[in-house]
Amino acid sequence: MTMRAFTTSFEVRFPEVDSYGVVWHGHYVQYFEVARNALCAAFGLTPADALAHGYKVPITKVELNLKRSAVLDDRLEVSAVLAPSETAKLAMAYEVRRLPERTLLATGTTEQVILNPQGDLLLTLPTPVKTLVARVLAFQRGEAGEDPAKILPPR
Repeated sequence: MTMRAFTTSFEVRFPEVDSYGVVWHGHYVQYFEVARNALCAAFGLTPADALAHGYKVPITKVELNLKRSAVLDDRLEVSAVLAPSETAKLAMAYEVRRLPERTLLATGTTEQVILNPQGDLLLTLPTPVKTLVARVLAFQRGEAGEDPAKILPPR
């Protein structure tokens, strides 16, 4: 079954290109983060919300595969797909494409773990993250749309 990806788009900015006029490779990981943060906001649990409630969600693994270069003023589309998991980790796959042709520029993955307010590694997803994951997976299966209703109360 093909999963529906969450996508966001933006233009390459001047500080992101190197002396060759192309996007420096390290910025693609930042593009993954832009997509991941937009996905979380679109489904009701921003990184700021989680942090305000004491949860930390550090990256433990990053993989990046570059295919082609992006250049200044390119319009990029970054897609993110959350993988279902039996453990308390968040694994996402990404694609970076140049618009309007949707030329594939890069692919990659990230994995994150969840720490409680005391800094302990959680073995099961806390309720707010379970809610986020359920919303995202329902969207990816085509069963629901985006749901930006806040999962956690403001602090």
